[in-house]
Amino acid sequence: MPRREFLLPRLPFFRRMSDALLTAGAVGAFSVLAMFPTEASAQVLLGGETLVKGVATAEERVAQSDLWVMDVAFKPMRQIVVEVTDPKTGQKKPEFVWYITYRGFNRPLAKREIDNQPVNEFDPPVRPPMFVPEFTLVTETETPQFYQDVVCPEALAAINKREKFTFQNSVDAVATIPPAAEPKSPDERAISGVAIFRNVDPKAKRYTVYLTGFSNGIRTIEGPDGKPLVQHKTLMQKYWRPGDEFDQQEIEIRLDGEPQWIYR
Repeated sequence: MPRREFLLPRLPFFRRMSDALLTAGAVGAFSVLAMFPTEASAQVLLGGETLVKGVATAEERVAQSDLWVMDVAFKPMRQIVVEVTDPKTGQKKPEFVWYITYRGFNRPLAKREIDNQPVNEFDPPVRPPMFVPEFTLVTETETPQFYQDVVCPEALAAINKREKFTFQNSVDAVATIPPAAEPKSPDERAISGVAIFRNVDPKAKRYTVYLTGFSNGIRTIEGPDGKPLVQHKTLMQKYWRPGDEFDQQEIEIRLDGEPQWIYR
């Protein structure tokens, strides 16, 4: 019997899936699993999302009894052309906007290893813990350039239309941290938002994005001047883009390694 080969049709769904796989190619099978969540997944993910578990060492939990670290689900860095109004002239002009959509889930941290560690039960917190997101994109160039997440209503509307989801900008996303809940429990609540970067240098080949606000973890180290320096627990993700500045393509923006929790 002759051998038969079966080819998938190039239908819109398969084209979208192929594009998503190419965009997330640097993370390999991990991103593929994120597209097709199984019962082993921490929560149902949106198409193309990468899940980063909120983790904390025993040392961190001992040092900070009120520590919380969120699970973070985010899509690869994306790019969209938006007609943005020039505040000086009032005219609209097309602009490349870079963005990352994310969702944060507050999860119970693992049981404390040291059961007799004292817990302060007499001084309740002044206010409930707050989610205050902050995102910074840094180019890995001879002279690094720093880009802060910005509020751009026109870009936000275009992003939500494209993603078919209601993401908030970093101002509207500020909120009280939801109570810790297990995945898929009735009490599970997600904070959904998008980080928007404008005028990113298209000549740069490598970028690092720092996502702060998904944990209240802090530590104090000695700074360069000998004075105490406070660092915040931050999620770091690196990217690279092999294309040039003349014909920017979203598919060229690729993950460079896996996301990491660091202090910064």
